[in-house]
This record gives sequence, C-alpha cells and structure tokens, in this order.
Amino acid sequence: MNPAPAAAGGLRRHADVNLAIGVFSALLIGGLWLYTVNKHEGEYRETVEAAFRQSSNLAVAYEEHIVRTLKGLDSALLFVRHEYRRIGRTLDIARYIGDGVVDGQLFSILSVVDEHGNIVSSSRHFEPTNYADREFFRVHQRGGGDVLYINRPVLGRVSGTWQVPMSRRISKADGSFGGVVVLSVDPGYFARFYQKADIGTRGLVTLVGLDGIARVRRVGSELSFDIDMSNSSLLRERAQLEYGQFRSLGGFDDIQRFIGYRTLREYPLIVAVGAAEPEVLHDFMRNRRRDFGMAALISLVIAGFAVLLMVTLRRQKRASEALANSEARFRGAFEQAAIGMAHTSMDRRFLQVNQRFCDMLGYDRGELMGKAATDFTHPEDRGSATRDRQRLLAGEADSLSAEKRYVRKDGSLLWVNRTVSLVRDADGQPLYFLRIVEDITERKRLENELRELAATDMLTGLPNRRAFITWLEEEHARIRRFPEQQAAVLMLDVDDFKRVNDTHGHPVGDVVLRHVAELIRGGIREVDACGRLGGEEFAVLLTGATPAAAAEFAERLRRGIAAAPASHGGLDIGVTVSIGVSALAKDDDGADAALLRADRALYRAKESGRNRVETDAGGVAA
Repeated sequence: MNPAPAAAGGLRRHADVNLAIGVFSALLIGGLWLYTVNKHEGEYRETVEAAFRQSSNLAVAYEEHIVRTLKGLDSALLFVRHEYRRIGRTLDIARYIGDGVVDGQLFSILSVVDEHGNIVSSSRHFEPTNYADREFFRVHQRGGGDVLYINRPVLGRVSGTWQVPMSRRISKADGSFGGVVVLSVDPGYFARFYQKADIGTRGLVTLVGLDGIARVRRVGSELSFDIDMSNSSLLRERAQLEYGQFRSLGGFDDIQRFIGYRTLREYPLIVAVGAAEPEVLHDFMRNRRRDFGMAALISLVIAGFAVLLMVTLRRQKRASEALANSEARFRGAFEQAAIGMAHTSMDRRFLQVNQRFCDMLGYDRGELMGKAATDFTHPEDRGSATRDRQRLLAGEADSLSAEKRYVRKDGSLLWVNRTVSLVRDADGQPLYFLRIVEDITERKRLENELRELAATDMLTGLPNRRAFITWLEEEHARIRRFPEQQAAVLMLDVDDFKRVNDTHGHPVGDVVLRHVAELIRGGIREVDACGRLGGEEFAVLLTGATPAAAAEFAERLRRGIAAAPASHGGLDIGVTVSIGVSALAKDDDGADAALLRADRALYRAKESGRNRVETDAGGVAA
C-alpha cells in the first residue's frame, strides 16, 4: 500500500476538522459579542430613556412650582395696585408686609411708580429714583393690556443686586397710563427649588422667556442670569413642540444633556431640566468596560481552546492530556463567569449550574441538580418559558432573550434577563438547553421607585394630580362602555389655609395638609381613589356612587374633618373644608368635565360661607 495517498487523505481530513473548529469558534465568539453588544445597546436605550423620564418628571414639578410662585407674586401686585387706586400716594406697602397681608418673603422690593417713572411708594426706604428708561415701564407705557410682565434680569437701582422685575400697568379712570406697580425677585429663587434634587454636579435647571432670554440658569451649583438663548437648541425644540424632551448639543459648556422641558400655559416662560450625559452614562460605561473585558476574556478562552484542539489533533499521542486541559479551561470559564449559567435537559431539569447561578437563587448546587427549572420560575412566567422552549425545538430561533422572574429560596423575587439557546449534536439532534442569566433585580426596583415617585405627591403621600387624572379618565372610559354604571367626583379645598400659613407658619400648614390627606384616605373605600391636585386642593373619585350618595359621603367627610383638629406641638388647629360634588357622566367630552363641574360647585361652597357641600350634577339625575 502506498502511504502517500493515505497521508494526503489524513491531511485533508485534518484540514477539514481544523476549518470546522475555526468556523465554530468564530461563530461562538461572534455570538458572544453579538449578545454582549445587543445587551449593552438595550441597556444604553434604557439608561437614556430613564434619564429623559427623570428630566421630564422634574420639569413638570418645576413648572408647577414656578406657576404657584408667579401666581403668588401677581396676587401681591394686584392687591397693591388696588390699594394705590383707592388711597393714592399715602399707600404704606411696608405696613401691609408687616401685617402679613402681603407675603414679603417672595420678593426683595415692591414699589409703585407714577406715570413719569418716579417711585412714589415702596416696601423699602428709597431715594428719589426714576424708572422711565426701564424696559417694563416702557412696555406698560405703550399699552399691551392688563397682563403680568416678566422682565429680563436687571441690576436693581434700589437693591443694588440682580433682580427679575415683574410688573402690572396702572390705568387712570379715563384709561390713560398712570404708572406701574413693580416687584423684584432674586433670580436665584427660581433655581433653588432643585438644590436638593439629584441632577448631578453638571445637571441643568433653567427658566427661559419666549423672548429667548434666560431669567436664571443653574448648572450644578453655579447660577447665571440674563443669558441670551435665542439660538439655543431648547428654543428650536420649543418652536416645534410646547413640551417634550431632547438631547442638547452642549453649546455653552460642550456638555451634552438629556433635557425635559415645559412651556408654561399662562406665562411666556419655558422651564427645562437636564441631566449631563457623562453623569447619566457613568455606571453604564463602567459596566460596559467590565462586560467587554469579560467577553474578551471568554473569547480568548474559546480561541485558545480551538487552537489547543487543533494542536491535539496533530498530536494524537497527547490527545487525552489535551482534552483534559481544554475541559479544565472550559469548566474554569463556566464556573468563574460573572453571570449565571446552567444546562437543562429536554424536560428542563438542571444538568449543570455554575456557582453564580446558585448564589443568585440562594440554593446549594445539590439542591438544584435534577430539579425542574419550572419549580423555581414565577407562576406567571411559566407560560412564556414553555413557548420559548417550543420555538427553540422547532428551530424558529437560535436563542431567545426575555426578562423573567425566579423565586429565591427565601421566597423573594429575582428578576433576570435570561438568554436560552438549544445545543445540538453534529447530527442536529437536541442535547440540552444553555441558559445565561443576568440579575436585573436592582434595575427593576429603581424603575418601580421612579414610577411611584412620578405618581406621588411628596408632601402628603397621596397620588398627585397626574395620577388622579389618569384614574378619572379610566373611570370615565368604563362608564362610557357601561352606561348603567355611575361614579362621582369630589373636589375639596381647605378653608382659610392662607391664614393657617400666615398665623402658624408653613411647617404647620404642611401638618394640616397631611392631616386632611389622612382623613380623606381613611374615609374612602378600596375601590375609590383620592389625590392632591395642588396647594390645598384635594379630589376624590367615588366608583359606583350616585350624586345623592356622593353628596351624603361628602357631608360625612366634611363633618369628620371639622370634628378632628390637626395637632402640632401641643396646639390643636381647627380645620374645615369646602366640597364640590359632581357626577361623572357618559356624555361628557372628557373626564375633566366632571372635575370642572365639581370645581364650580366648590367655588359656590366657598362663596356661600365655606365649610359646606355644594353639588353640580351636570344634568345627571340623582
């Protein structure tokens, strides 16, 4: 027999095996890197989406704070203008502030300026000062209607500090220009609302006028005023949508941010909150470097295994030793992996598990081996696991990834991102399932906390306005589907709440609001809903209640609150509420129609002496 052909055939077979090993290793490494890259692309999207959600939620809260502040400031301007029209230049603004009639904590100075621009009355001692050249004076002098004008920041001539002037026109009896009433606010006040908010050391909070001038901008702890932002990406985005979110270009400090912004409906202002991209992505980038390093290590192990196997085929006399070495390397990579790994049989029983998987479930290896994976799967996720198994066996997919829940040994839930693939032999016959499991429990917990934070009023613990409106809309949709069903809406307002704040201080006012919230929460059924709409206003949704039953409940609630004073520091503070009641009607254009009727009824209750219940059925029979 000629040995040359046999040797040539052996070389060809050896080359074919080496090619197969190289292709398989390349596919395995490619699959590993594809999984790693896809996993991090998903985490990147989730991280960015979470940053946008946080910025948008904070922008909503910032908007509500600014609107409340501006309404309070405008109330002071309207009151002083009324008094000036009544008593003229003998007006003593400082006395009103001292008596608590005007809240002087919101502004630094409040003045009346005559038609020539001269200050004629002020909350501070002043030298003769003329404001005729100020922008706010010229705007009102030209006309423009009786609206609140919010000036760009200026250096105050009386205070000597940066201020944001806000003003109202004074018209004489014949309608001609009679001057302005103006107050000045420290621009930093509008940004201090977020001093305790976790927006990072380079996070952005800004209040920008539609004229393109930022009244105040806070970046981290740095404040700046009177900035021209007319060419900024914020103004370009706002030109398209009144509220939304976008990724800024970092024009003023070269830092890109995830911005959420809102346009105030009643004022020509935009509020924006943004988290700096380097801070948002810090943990993501650290984890990516770690995972890419692990993927590189595993890739090196796979490549090394392939090379070792090829060398072993050339050295038949060392086959046993080479096989033992490669098996040891594979087991080391399996056992030392930073993620959970497991092999399961065709009937889903554990054949092999690594230590990380055991640690994640809280079981010893012996307690898992031979047990069915479904025994540790949350009951609600078993159906999807069965469908994934059937798809893999049918060859519809090479691997499937999904979030699922396991039940740990101590009974707690373990959220994981599980990737399962079916391993087959050379003939294509199924051998076992390979499960790769990553613990995402902490991420799920943070997501749930963010959702709860976005729907909760931080002072009272009740659902906030947005959450209550969502319930109201869902209930209205149910009534439209089932017209025989009924529901009612209550709006409550704490009577003389300003007097409580002025007499006892805002901390006591907060105690009163929490006290009223607890009485409301304790008075409703589990099927009902309640929430704080803002300020001292609360709302209740009574599912299945007729207008008559709702009015009866409202009267019980009113009496209960009146009979239970709030306590603080040994002092009992009597509290009463006025309540408006309205039915939720199927013919309403929207759920807010019933809320508006309840608000009208509440207004009648206030006008009729407070501490009473008024009903507006909106055409729905009791």
